[in-house]
Amino acid sequence: MATTPAGGATASPASVKDLEKDLLELEEHSFVEKREATRVDRRAVWRWLVFFIALGFALFHIITSPVFEGSLPSRQQGPFHLSLALCLIFLLYPVKPRNSRRQRYFGWFLTASGLIALAAIAAQGIAGWHVVLPALGVLLLVQAARYVPLRAWGIPFADLILAGLSVFTGYYVFTNYETIIRTAGILNPTNIAVGTVALLLILVAAQRVLGSALVILATLMLAYAYYGPMLPGFLRHPGYSVDRIVNTSFFTDEAVFGTPIRVSATVIFLFLIFAAMLQRTGMERFFTDGALGATGWSTGGTAKVGVATSAFSGTITGSSVANTVSNGAFTIPMMKKSGYKPNYAGAVEAASSTGGQIAPPIMGAGAFIMMEITRIPYSEILKAAIIPAVLFFTAQFVVIHFDSKRLGIGGIPKALLPSVRQLMAAKGYLLIPIVAIFMLLSMGFSPGFAAMASIGIAIGINILIQVFAPAVVAVAPAHGEMNPPPPPTSSRLAGSAQLLGFFGLAVGVAWLGFQAVAAIAPDMSRLNRMTVVALSLGVLVALTVQITARRKGYEIDPDLNAPLKTVALRTGQVLVPFFVTFLALWLVKTLVEAMLPGVGRAWTIVILAFAYAAVTTPLVALFARWRNESEDKLSLATFAEGLVSATRIALPIVVACATAGILAGMITLTGLGHKLADGLISLGGGHLIPVLALSMLACLILGIGLPTTANYVVTATLAAPAIIVLLQGDLSEPTMAIILSAHLFVYYFGVMADITPPVCLAAYAACGVSGGDPIRTGGNAVRIAVSGFVVPFMFVISPELLLQNVTWIQGIQAAATSLAGVFFLGIAVVGFFRTKISWAERIALAVSGVLLLHFSWTADLAGLAIGLTITVIHYRRGKAREAAPANRELSDVPTSEV
Repeated sequence: MATTPAGGATASPASVKDLEKDLLELEEHSFVEKREATRVDRRAVWRWLVFFIALGFALFHIITSPVFEGSLPSRQQGPFHLSLALCLIFLLYPVKPRNSRRQRYFGWFLTASGLIALAAIAAQGIAGWHVVLPALGVLLLVQAARYVPLRAWGIPFADLILAGLSVFTGYYVFTNYETIIRTAGILNPTNIAVGTVALLLILVAAQRVLGSALVILATLMLAYAYYGPMLPGFLRHPGYSVDRIVNTSFFTDEAVFGTPIRVSATVIFLFLIFAAMLQRTGMERFFTDGALGATGWSTGGTAKVGVATSAFSGTITGSSVANTVSNGAFTIPMMKKSGYKPNYAGAVEAASSTGGQIAPPIMGAGAFIMMEITRIPYSEILKAAIIPAVLFFTAQFVVIHFDSKRLGIGGIPKALLPSVRQLMAAKGYLLIPIVAIFMLLSMGFSPGFAAMASIGIAIGINILIQVFAPAVVAVAPAHGEMNPPPPPTSSRLAGSAQLLGFFGLAVGVAWLGFQAVAAIAPDMSRLNRMTVVALSLGVLVALTVQITARRKGYEIDPDLNAPLKTVALRTGQVLVPFFVTFLALWLVKTLVEAMLPGVGRAWTIVILAFAYAAVTTPLVALFARWRNESEDKLSLATFAEGLVSATRIALPIVVACATAGILAGMITLTGLGHKLADGLISLGGGHLIPVLALSMLACLILGIGLPTTANYVVTATLAAPAIIVLLQGDLSEPTMAIILSAHLFVYYFGVMADITPPVCLAAYAACGVSGGDPIRTGGNAVRIAVSGFVVPFMFVISPELLLQNVTWIQGIQAAATSLAGVFFLGIAVVGFFRTKISWAERIALAVSGVLLLHFSWTADLAGLAIGLTITVIHYRRGKAREAAPANRELSDVPTSEV
């Protein structure tokens, strides 16, 4: 059997066709669009209603972004955000089916238990009827949604009532927020009744979207707040009445409407819109093609492509399990066809999907909550996360590469892969919004401001290019044949360097342009300067590279070969819907402000958001025929669908943040956080490493069923304070480096919980596609993601890895030596480097990796000496082994023929 240039056996022609089909499906797959567990049989009336509500939801957040009107008071922004999300969840997510008799009996048992508990609560006077009756009503509605066959065009009446109650609870707080604040300490029965309904709706929605684990933990924490006096030891506390618990949970800033939901409403959702716009403007396809062209040809190419694409999608959506299922449907079969076992293929997908949540610039939702909890600027959190994220994925590539070498698995045939050179020539301008968001954050703008500005830049560049590209390219006709063969291997080897080089060049040119505009127009604001530079740079780069690509004969855009009449028609189809919509929205705004002058700012924004949605929805339907067939060209329809898609992605995050807020509120109310932090320090004997190990175990155990966001909220309250106390020592106040080390530590292990056996949710999800064993898949995932379990300990000990309090030289040293460290650590895990490595040498390489991750010249030199010695020995041993067969063949040739 022949081998590919990367090594390993080539596939048969039939396998090559299958692989080509898989690659095409992977390129066309959307990592942002996910529809798991939602209703698929909805009638047109519900589809359009959901579209309208979701569009109004997105427009509300755009209007209240820092670029426009600015956010409302948290007691109004949060209730609107949560209530509309709950409403959409009840319209989109049905009750989970109970297929077996055992499941049905268990469901009835839970229902009966709930009814008995409510009766006991009422009989014993634990809670009044203003709590019992609302709770009974929600419980009956939940059961009716499952068993009562009354439906309105396919959706149970009970779910419609639950959706209506969700809107009502938000309306109640939104309208009466000033009274609620003024009477914060008074337990109003009406408030308690509304709060009871709202809390139960949150728990029901969380169970539908996220499963039972988070709901059970939140319920236990609510019970803990009441039964505190009955508990033993340090768990005992005075206890609180049911009314007080409900009031604290829903009508204060300590629980449901605390930090998680506030950050979700003001920051996270804007980044989700940014991600959706990137997907609609072609960034998703661009990144997939770039990953294929840069890594697919090399040893273990299918696995490396899986890592790159899953990391990209993970950083957008922040869900390990959802990304594993969605991306794994395409990447896992490709890996299996290349020769990987099911357990290994599933592990690669699970580990890389999990790692996406720690990759800047759009980390998981927990990173934005960290910004609010720690009061550390998001730009500092991003800076601190850069080296650990690079180390995480570098270690994955090292383990996969040498595993593939050991197994003899090569890469994808080059003829099937896109050319990075052509890709950069045709679509390199798509990196401009990413450059912009990095620059805006580094300049000190808030994350919400940076997200909105980058959304505008991405949309502006896309539309301007659609308008100007045909006219400019028309004067630069193509030369030579279109669709040339792929470039030679040498340019493929430079694929990754080209991506990084283009990114760095764009940053440099953008910075120079920013300074030039500042010199020409010193009175212009920093945001306007940034916008002018980004739009200009994006359009100029796009036009320049497309003209250059055309002159070299690269195929870049079939539309540009169309006749002038067709080009003009398509340009009109882009501009006219946007112009008509903009004019309609301006008229709506003018009429609303004229007709409702005294309605107040908050209600004006709500009315405007849904008036805009009411105008835009029929216009989308009207101009649907003018949708551009190209996947990376915005039209009115794709723009509106992007906003709706962002809303859909946000629903699990919103309900996770709300439920996590309940947990945090009860931890704060009962003082459990301080008690457990003191307990961790006592169990660890006051020593850092044992406390870190115990904190890691706490994060991994909580991660058995909690989403990463909820896990971080809990561990940031329980474990992070203990780490901070030990790191702070005799200092009067903890430094930024100390706070970042502690919070990133618990955040990382909250993420790693998804791949850690025995309950490794991402690994279980991967096995649903691969057919492997979950425990073995989880074990392989831990092995592949070894950096994620070592680096957090090291950056607590050596905060230089977080680029805190370092000079440029120290930062470069920390980056370079830590990369060498994870390289040696990866080889130690695999046990292969051209030849098999003994256990003693593997242990020595692991020690070398840890020494290199520890920041000091002595440790770095010692680690480098150990690692280089072992790898050089095995490199020479491998060369000698490869040369031996050639020498034997030569010795067998008769002397006369030599």
